[in-house]
Parts: sequence; structure tokens; C-alpha cells
Amino acid sequence: MTQDEPGLQEIVDALSVRLGRPVLVDDVDLRPLAYSIQFGELDTVRTESILGRTAPDAARHALFGHGIRTAPGPVRVPAHPAIGMEARICVPIARDGRRLGFLWLLDDPVVGDEELQLARVAAAEAATILQSEADTRLNRRRHEQDLLSALLSSDPRASAIAAEELEAEHYVPPRPLLVCAGAGNAIADALDRFRARVPVKHALCGEIGGHAVCVVGAQAAMRGTELAGALQSVLPEGEHAHVGEGHEVGELRDAPGSFRRALAALRVAIDRDRDVVRWEDLRAYRLLTAMPPTALDDVPDGLRALLDGGHQQLVHTLETYLDHAGDVKRTSAELWLHRTSLYYRLRRIEEIAGVDLNRGEDRLLCHVALRLSRLAQRA
Repeated sequence: MTQDEPGLQEIVDALSVRLGRPVLVDDVDLRPLAYSIQFGELDTVRTESILGRTAPDAARHALFGHGIRTAPGPVRVPAHPAIGMEARICVPIARDGRRLGFLWLLDDPVVGDEELQLARVAAAEAATILQSEADTRLNRRRHEQDLLSALLSSDPRASAIAAEELEAEHYVPPRPLLVCAGAGNAIADALDRFRARVPVKHALCGEIGGHAVCVVGAQAAMRGTELAGALQSVLPEGEHAHVGEGHEVGELRDAPGSFRRALAALRVAIDRDRDVVRWEDLRAYRLLTAMPPTALDDVPDGLRALLDGGHQQLVHTLETYLDHAGDVKRTSAELWLHRTSLYYRLRRIEEIAGVDLNRGEDRLLCHVALRLSRLAQRA
């Protein structure tokens, strides 16, 4: 863009004056980039989008459900009174087949053909600006990804160099820090949603090993819960996002240790089907997640036969019994099982696994093997 060419805000303001109605431009993730002086009362969705720097989740689902991500031309979106959204028109901003954002007009009064044509011309002008900004943002994301990968790598020298560069660039200023690791689909989209809610350079985000990974200030609100929400927002209905939080560290150079523990916490979050699990809450799982996958190979043959042989009812009985510290009364109540039936199952478990549940050492062996087996299956 040359000095004489209009910027995005100028394009929005000029169109708003010509149409006599408010105009807003969002990026592809529905984060406001520029908006005009508003005429009349705003609907709830537009107010929340401007104040919160991103569209509410309900609005995102509604708008994307009308196909705006792939529509070749303007889309009339009907009102959604249940979420406080009035009717509006979406004019895609695209260049060379690349979707760069959306230009919005409230459709009250109804937007005519001539007004719509002016909006399309403005969208084409905005595309030139947004393409340049998108290229710059992409380069910044690549740089951030490279720094994150180096910082959390197993190479101490590469990690130290990355930490020094990040300190020089004033990344993640709050101390202490921690690392969050999340599992889910559409990770790039989820990370963009997370970044939209975090002050600039207050988080370092990227993808490592198929996981969404963020280094954030431990005292900030934007921790694992926010990352889980971002991951969940881009998942299909019925799927569940999971996040693990590592321990707090004082400096960026110590982040690799927090990352290792975040991955351990993530395994437990998946195992327990919980949104967020913190390293500080892991208890015995701290040791279990540190054990190598080959540890299951050393489980006695009888116990492996029980775990791998399709004895699901017996395995569930054993796990409940051990979780209740061998308390027959509590185990029977949990399983809705008569004590005689419980004793029968426990004898069958001992026969198949070759263990004596009266021995503390055998109970410990069974409990560890159960937990390791389930962690391995979830992984």
C-alpha cells in the first residue's frame, strides 16, 4: 500500500458514509479489524464482538452455519433473535481464491442492489490490504512456531538460544510461566481463537507433535481452561477437547520441563475425559506417566491375560475394588453387586491373573498395571 492509498479504516468509514449505515470488517476468524461509527442501536452480537475482540461462540456457529467460509458472493444471514443477532449481509473479502475476511452490513433497512455493489467494491479494496497483512501474519506465525519448537526441544543449546531471543523480543512478560498442551482437531484455528483473547506477546503458541502448545503466564486468566475452550469451539458436536498444564517455572529457559509435565497431564486428561488436568493435581499419575510404554511388557503373564483377554467385567470389578482400598462393602455398593457375587469375581480374578489380593504387593502390582494399560489404550 502506498502513502496515497486508503487504509482499511478509511475504506470502512467511506463506505459507511455513502451507505448511511454501520460497516464492520472481520478477519476469517470473525475478529473485528475495523468498524465505522455506529448508527442507531447495535445488536448484542456486534456489541460483544467489538468489546470482546471476537464474535461470541453462538454467533460463530450460526454465521459459519450459513456457509460464509466458502460462499463465492454476498450472503444474507437472517436474524437469530435467540442470540441477539439481527439480520445482516456478509460480503466475503477474498483475493486469488484466498478467503481473507468478511465485510458486514446490518440488513435493516434492507440493503439494496446498488448498496450491495458498493460494498463489493469496498471488499475488493480491503482484500488488497488484508492480503499483505495476512502474509505478514503468516510469517510471524512461522517465526513464532520455530521459536516455540526450539524452546521446548530436547536440545539444551537450541532451547537456550530460543529463550534468549524470546526475551529480547519481550515475549510472555508475566512470571512465573507454565506450558499448556491440548489435544483436538483444527489446531491452527483453535490457536488463532486463543491468540485473539490474549494480549500481544503474552503467549507463545504453536503446534508440536500434533498438540496445541502454549507458553503463558501462570497468574494470567488465559491458561488451560481458555485453551480448552478454544479447542472445543472448533470441534464437531460430540467431540471433546483435553488440555494438560505443566508446573510453574520462573524463566523461559525452564519451559521444557513444564512442557514434559504438561504432556503427562494431558495423558491423564484424556484418560479421565476431563477438560483440564494440572500437573500439581496428578498425585500417583506423576510416576505412572513417567514410566515408558514398555513397562507393560514386564507385567506378569497372568495379569496381562486378564487385562488383554476380554474380561472387561472382571477388570472393572478389580479396578473398583482397588480404588476403594479393598473395602468389600463400598465396592459392592459401587457395583450394585451382592457380596457373594463380588467374592466370586475376586476369586476368578486371582485365578486368571495369578495374584493374591490379600497381599499388598499384588494389589499394588494390579493397580499400577490397570492404570498403565488404560493410559496406553487412550494414547
